[in-house]
Parts: sequence; C-alpha cells; structure tokens
Amino acid sequence: MKLPAAWQVRDVVLTTAALACLYFLAYGLVWAVITPLQEGLLPEITRFASLLFLPHGIRVLATALVGGKAVPGLVLGELAGNYLLWGIHDPVTLLLASLIAGTVTWAVFEGLFVLRINAFYLRVTDEPPPFHTLMLAGILASAANAFLLTSLLEPDLGAGSVMAILAAYMTGDITGLLAVLLGAHYIMPLVSRACE
Repeated sequence: MKLPAAWQVRDVVLTTAALACLYFLAYGLVWAVITPLQEGLLPEITRFASLLFLPHGIRVLATALVGGKAVPGLVLGELAGNYLLWGIHDPVTLLLASLIAGTVTWAVFEGLFVLRINAFYLRVTDEPPPFHTLMLAGILASAANAFLLTSLLEPDLGAGSVMAILAAYMTGDITGLLAVLLGAHYIMPLVSRACE
C-alpha cells in the first residue's frame, strides 16, 4: 500500500481547514446578520431555514472546484455551525445532520456526472461548467438536503408544514447559491488582477 506524499497530506489538510473556516464564516454571517433581520420581517417557519443561506453557495462552489475533497471541510464546518450557532447538541442528530449537509451536494454532483452532466470545474474539460449546470446541481442538492434534514430535525410535521419548510429551505439555499456565485464571479477577477 502506497502512502500519500507529504504535499498531498498538506493539500488535504489545507483544503479541509480553509473550507471549514469559510463554511463556518458563512454560517456566522447567516446567524448574526440575516437571521435577526429575517426574524423581524417574517414569522418563523423553522429555526433552521434562512432566506439567504450562504453556506449552500459555499457547498456548491467548493464541490464544483475540488469535488470530493470538499466533503471533510464541509462536514467540519457544518458540525461547528450546527453545534455553536444552531444549538444542535444531541450527538447523533448533530453527526447525522452534519454528514447529510456535508455530503449531499457532492453526491448530487456525482449523480449528475453519471448522467453525463458535468458540474465540476476541470474534471473533463478546461472550461468551467455553464451557470445553468451549477444552478441545476445546486437546486437538486438543495431539494435533497432540505428533504433529508427536515426528516431528521422535524419528523413530526404534517404534509402542509413539511412543504412550507422545504420551500423555505430551498428559497434560502437558492438565494445563497446565487449570492455566492455572483460574488465569486465579480471578486475572483479582482483577486487575479491583484495577484499579478
């Protein structure tokens, strides 16, 4: 059995740490800024849904950029966010919710890839995936994530309440995805120019 080289281990550790921090930062922004504004404007559907959920955008962009290497960082960021900010303290629920949210997006990307829809950057071609492909992957990941997390976190709801919660989750995920993708679209060229 061949062991990974030191640079490969360093790459995984740095990727994991950077994504966990970025993901937790996005969670913190939602918790500290968006949630208080939302609570003042709208009645609470569920404490776990936000109208602008930036972590979903981070999940989609990270998965598109680094594929399965994103999963450990996303799971760690999800663990921290769920425990520290959303108050999920039951160990089994915390672990399951974090694993679901950290892996579903990658699973959707892989499923689309099997169907010959490539949402990964640089996996098959040097061209980035089209915007509509990233949005498709993000919407499908949001739907799967919303269904699984609602089933886990709020299992005693009626069908009408479940539909309202799924709609709330998906609204926040999709607006968060759009915000992150648009932010990346406009910020990355500035960063590239500054590094030249």
